[in-house]
Amino acid sequence: MEVVESILCNNPCYKAGKKIKVQGLMIHSVGCPQPSAEVFVKKWNDANYGRACVHAFIDANTGKVYQTLPWDHRAWHCGGGGNNTHIGVEMCEPACIKYTGGATFTCSDESKAKEIVERTYRAAVELFAFLCKEYGLNPLADGVIVSHKEGHDRGIASGHGDPDHLWRQLNIGYTMDTFRQAVNDAMSGNAEKTPISVPKHDAQPAAVGGSMEISAAGVELVAKYEGCKLTAYKCPAGVWTIGYGHTEGVKEGDTLASMEAAKELLRKDLKKYAGYVNSCVEKGLIQFPLTQNQYDALTSFTYNCGNGNLQKLVSGRDAATVADKLLLYNKGGGKVLPGLVRRREEERVLFLS
Repeated sequence: MEVVESILCNNPCYKAGKKIKVQGLMIHSVGCPQPSAEVFVKKWNDANYGRACVHAFIDANTGKVYQTLPWDHRAWHCGGGGNNTHIGVEMCEPACIKYTGGATFTCSDESKAKEIVERTYRAAVELFAFLCKEYGLNPLADGVIVSHKEGHDRGIASGHGDPDHLWRQLNIGYTMDTFRQAVNDAMSGNAEKTPISVPKHDAQPAAVGGSMEISAAGVELVAKYEGCKLTAYKCPAGVWTIGYGHTEGVKEGDTLASMEAAKELLRKDLKKYAGYVNSCVEKGLIQFPLTQNQYDALTSFTYNCGNGNLQKLVSGRDAATVADKLLLYNKGGGKVLPGLVRRREEERVLFLS
C-alpha cells in the first residue's frame, strides 16, 4: 500500500480541528467519472470548499491512497452521525462511465471499468486492514465496516447508494460482505500478498565513469517513500519543508499548487543526489558498471541516507555485497523502522533486477 499524505490544510473541516474516537470505517465512491485523486485533493484543499471533507481518496489509475485528513480527525463525509464515529474513504471511479440519473450509469468500456474498480477495491481492502489493526477494530463485527448506503440504512448517513451501486451495475461480484471478509483475511494473513513492484528500465550497463541521470521510474520510487505535503511544515529537525522533502528557500506559509509542482521540485533536488552517485563512479568508489536500475536504487538510498552513507555502502564492494548491505540501513533513532525496512527491500530488489 502506498499512502501519499495530502492533508487538506485549507479545507474548513480540517481547520475546525475536531477529533473522534474511531469506532468504524465507511467506504464511499465519488459518484462521478473521475479516476484521479489529485483532482479532488486540489479542488477540496480550498478555504471556500465547505461542502465535504474525507480522510482519504483512492486513485483509480494507480491504487495510491491520498490521505487528506489525520485518521482521528472528524470529517464531513457522510452527512450524518457517522461523521462522529467512522473514518470515511472515497474510491475514485472510471472515466468510462456516464451517470444518467441518480446512481444509474452507462459504461463505454466495461473491461476497463472492471479493471479500475478491482484496483480500488484491493487498495481499499489493504487500507481498511491497516486501519482496523491501528484502531483495534473487528472488520466482521456489526457496524464496523459499512458502505455509505449501509450507513444510510442504519440512520447514520445521507441517502446515497455508493459504492454498492458501482459493483452491482458492473456485475463484478463484489459486495460489502465480500469486502469485509477480504479485510478480515488481509488482517489474518490469508490474503494474497502484494509483491514488491519493480520499475521497468533499460538494464544495459553504463560505462564506468559515465554520467547518468535518475529515470522517471526512479523518481517515482523516491516519491513513493517520501510522501508529499503541499503546505510548508517543520520536519523533526525543525527545518521548514514542503513537497517531497524540499527545504531550500522554504518558509512558513509556503504552499504548492499541485502534486506535479511538488514532483518537479523533487526532480530538481534529485539531480544533486544523483550527482553523488556519479561522483562515486568517477572516484572509483563504485568499481562495477552500473545499470539504470542500480543507479536509481542508489540515488533513492542517497536521498534518504546521505552522501556519507552512500560512500560507506559502496566503497571497495562488489554489486552483490552492496545489495546485501543496503538492508542494514533500516534504523531511525536507533530503532528499526518498518517504513525503512520496506524501502531498503524495494531498493535491493530494484538493484538486483
